[in-house]
Amino acid sequence: MSNVLKSKSLFGVMLAVVMVVAFAFAATTFAYTHTVTLKLGSSGTQVAALQSALGISADGSFGPMTKAAVMSFQSTNGLTADGVVGAMTGAKLAGGSTGSTGGATCPNGNLLSNNCMPGSTTSTGSLEGTDGTINDVDTLSSYSSEEVGEGEEDVKVAGFDLEASNDGDIAIRSLKLNFDQTGNAAGDSDHLDDYITGVAVWMGSTKVGSADVDDFSENSDDTFSKTITLSNAVVKADETEAFYITVDGGNSFDSSDIDSDSWTVNVSSIRYEDGTGVVSTDTTTGDLGASGTGIGTDGTLGDGVPMNFVSFSTAADTELKLSTVSSNPEAGIVVASNTGTTDDVVLLKGKMKLDGDSDVLLDEFPVTFSPTSSNFNVIASSIKLMIGNEEYSESVPSIAAAASATVTFDNLDYTIEAGDTVEFQVLAEIADTDDFTAGATVTASVTSTNRANLDVENEEGDQLAAGEKSGTVSGEALEFRANGITVALVSTTATKSASDTNDADTATFTIKFKVTAVGDDVYVATTASTAGAMNNLYAVDYSGTATVTDVSGVLVNNTDTTVTSGLYLIEEGESETFTLTVLRNGSANDDLFRAALTSLKWDDEAGDTTPDNNYTTNLDDFKTDYVSLD
Repeated sequence: MSNVLKSKSLFGVMLAVVMVVAFAFAATTFAYTHTVTLKLGSSGTQVAALQSALGISADGSFGPMTKAAVMSFQSTNGLTADGVVGAMTGAKLAGGSTGSTGGATCPNGNLLSNNCMPGSTTSTGSLEGTDGTINDVDTLSSYSSEEVGEGEEDVKVAGFDLEASNDGDIAIRSLKLNFDQTGNAAGDSDHLDDYITGVAVWMGSTKVGSADVDDFSENSDDTFSKTITLSNAVVKADETEAFYITVDGGNSFDSSDIDSDSWTVNVSSIRYEDGTGVVSTDTTTGDLGASGTGIGTDGTLGDGVPMNFVSFSTAADTELKLSTVSSNPEAGIVVASNTGTTDDVVLLKGKMKLDGDSDVLLDEFPVTFSPTSSNFNVIASSIKLMIGNEEYSESVPSIAAAASATVTFDNLDYTIEAGDTVEFQVLAEIADTDDFTAGATVTASVTSTNRANLDVENEEGDQLAAGEKSGTVSGEALEFRANGITVALVSTTATKSASDTNDADTATFTIKFKVTAVGDDVYVATTASTAGAMNNLYAVDYSGTATVTDVSGVLVNNTDTTVTSGLYLIEEGESETFTLTVLRNGSANDDLFRAALTSLKWDDEAGDTTPDNNYTTNLDDFKTDYVSLD
């Protein structure tokens, strides 16, 4: 047979295939589910299902006849006619199983008509006007070097505004996308599927097209390209719509690939249809024509829009921030029982705030404990950590007085959701006060070392790095006794009496405070000085340097001036107000001066002329302002 006859014969066969396929789609319904890319040489039940859907002989072998039928279907439906059944072709085959197009009925159920494509709710007849064209394409500069993390979906990496002319509506049928890796370092992978799993095109907030990474073709210059068919992407006459390119990050990046990668994406051509059904391909309008390649970082096509592939944690911008809350216990006396244990004494309160887009799983939480006067396991019978409503317990370690040790609460399995703040507290069951030295203290803290050792993972199961955790929670020394005092600041004043004589200025400082007896009657010393075994102590400094020259002080009980056995009596549960007045007389030391209360002497027994206990906690604020003396 001559070559001419052979060509005519093949043309006849091809024409017959097209007619059969067209008839099958026009007159029948079919069912097809796409599960795998099919192409010349494929075989099996999936190929047979494809052939049945196309209305040709279903022998399960993807040969030239099947490829011709696929190419005919693709060409008729605005797809790239490459004869390969990828995700988009498969979706259109599956979407056409009822002769319906997502709400718009195709004429005569003909799915091969250019005017009615599977997945499209807009037929050519619904476009206003007849001569619509693309008036302008303008790159959105706000998208450049966007971070794409492992497993992240629909990350916007590029965008452009597309304006239709005032001559009529246009339906955007497809975009040709190009991914370029020519900026990659020598050690980085040049395979697109090592970085992404899929690509999508959006018009505004609506996804109008997508493709798997396997559907992209690798070009001779090692770039990757794909024409993605769009549905429902109609731009009205004289209006502008924003289009976006999004990618799905790969499930596992090789760290050596993403440390110096340099990928770009551009759009090199746009295919659209006007109201008469004419389909045109535009490669020159607006930014499309700036250099003849595709939308770029500044509207000049060729370099494309860069994107940055990073670890999941980096992309999620995760940071766990620790901080102390205002209700954290202040240093002071905690009255504990001398007939049994005292339960749930709060040693520390803090919070954890999780910034970023990833939830985290907290599994280990270290806390440092520092006791004084007695070993920690003698002071405390048990310890626990509460996060939100969850409670976790650990055994009490034997920590010697004046030493510190860290206890790790583990197996927490506690999830903190992105953007949430959760509070936590550390509590202890305090032993009978007869079992340890009265006045023994415990300080609980979450230190910078504890923070570094937090076992906390992001959604990908990766440990948060050092830079993704910040803050500390500082505890204060809590003093445990069967009885004692609490002291609260009321007010401070500092006044100056100027003199015309050099070095003769004087100052009067007052510190008013309230003392409360807790657990028993208490006795407070009546005298005040800068030194002395039974005196309440104060200090005067000038510009931060302590001085005892030309200073004197007196303590007055404003509530009850009665003195019992040389001491002020405060009955259990009662409060009395005191004023410490300090005078600083003129001298040669001209500078800034102030006064501060540094300790109170107290006892729980009358008649002890030298009180046994020295209250020094939480007195940092018991100081006046400075005054300048000449």
